Amino acid sequence: MAILGGCSNEQTGFVNDAVCFTVDLGATAPDAVVVWTDGTPFVINGTIMVENNGIAAVAPTVSLQVNDAAVPGFTVPPGESRSITLNDINSIGIIGTGGTSTGNIVVSFSLNYQY
Repeated sequence: MAILGGCSNEQTGFVNDAVCFTVDLGATAPDAVVVWTDGTPFVINGTIMVENNGIAAVAPTVSLQVNDAAVPGFTVPPGESRSITLNDINSIGIIGTGGTSTGNIVVSFSLNYQY
């Protein structure tokens, strides 16, 4: 719920928002499933968390892609979670690799920008 009445006389405004959703992800490599794209002219900063609730040896390992490029070393095997804070985020995608079935993947991220 928003807190209203905390206005200021500053020229710039700030937005801090959070998004969270669940994806049933199978093996998608080499293609990413795009989960968010920036449609604004603003520079977006934020923290991205990926939680892989899949079963070991069955669900895919999840990799993170930001701005159409893989985030080096960011892989999340079944049963684990990982987060990273980045700046200038234009798109967020996830890639499933391996496994024999789908995995329940939670993707959550904050969006922070100034206008």
